[in-house]
Amino acid sequence: MNPLRTRCAAAFGVLIASVALGSSVPSAAASQPRELVVPSAAYPTVQSAVDAAQPGGRIALRPGVYREQVTIHKNLTLTGAGAGKSTILAPEHLVEGPDGRNSIVSLDNAASVKISRLTVSGPGAGTCAAGALGAGIRVLGGAHLDLSRAEVSHIKDTPAAPCFRSANAVLIGDFPTGAGSADIRDSKITDYQGSGIVVLGGASEATVLRNVVTGQKHLSTDGIEFVEATGRAERNIVSDNSCREPDPDCGPDFFTEIQHAGILANTGVVVTRNRLVGNQLGVYGFGTLETGSNTLVDNEYFGLAFQDGTFTSVKDTIRGGGGGVAVIASETDTTARLKQVKITKVSGERTRTYKCCGFTATVTSEP
Repeated sequence: MNPLRTRCAAAFGVLIASVALGSSVPSAAASQPRELVVPSAAYPTVQSAVDAAQPGGRIALRPGVYREQVTIHKNLTLTGAGAGKSTILAPEHLVEGPDGRNSIVSLDNAASVKISRLTVSGPGAGTCAAGALGAGIRVLGGAHLDLSRAEVSHIKDTPAAPCFRSANAVLIGDFPTGAGSADIRDSKITDYQGSGIVVLGGASEATVLRNVVTGQKHLSTDGIEFVEATGRAERNIVSDNSCREPDPDCGPDFFTEIQHAGILANTGVVVTRNRLVGNQLGVYGFGTLETGSNTLVDNEYFGLAFQDGTFTSVKDTIRGGGGGVAVIASETDTTARLKQVKITKVSGERTRTYKCCGFTATVTSEP
């Protein structure tokens, strides 16, 4: 007897028996997780839908404001009705998350979460001693965030509570240990108190693509930071990040004072085709870094600042602002190679070296 024919006949028999008993054979569509809608009678809040959803499930947010914190431990997709239409808003009193911070949306437990077409917004109302807003979106515990066509805004406390590492719009990973990852694209990150996007730790990575990241004019902010992390910053527009008074540590001295930047990046990060406008420093690089085809306009101190390492700038364009390229040596001999870099209309020096402690700083330019 043909074994294949026998198996087919047996399967056909099961099908006939199922029909006779009034049951149905599950279809591929029926096995898919259903979409949960918020608000609804069953799911009045975003967190209630998150808790009820199956791993891999989908949650749809209708237009409205959802004043709550949301914690996600499983793979999910959250889709709003549009940024500015569906908003997850910080509640009056924030609850501390697993990292000891107070965040509006938190991802952990290696969850992979897609968030799109909604806004995550502050402000908070805490202080550095109690309840300050930690982050708009927090990614830790090996979790991955896929954020697109979204907005993260007003991530600050009212009145301002400028605590160390607080009120970052999107905070990924941890330092010195901890991991998180993200793909952030086509989104607006605005009016934050700390930094727009921060990627922390050697095990963390992020791709940051086609976003608008805008600081504020009253507090010291940074735009996009990679701190011992890896990734890519490409085609972003980053502006208005600077050191503001009364910050006592602000100033142009690279050895004793602090400078703030549109993009801060280290070894293992690609910085290309971004537009950086009106920051204190356009790009501030450390380690081994190559920048390319960025446009840097009216940045207060320098368009590019490279410190302690080996750097290459290819086809970057610097226009206006205080200076072109700064090369700083404080812990190791430092070199910067400029290839087809255009520097125009700066009020200070096109290139400048800063040296300390017996180390050398060198700039070479190629047409």
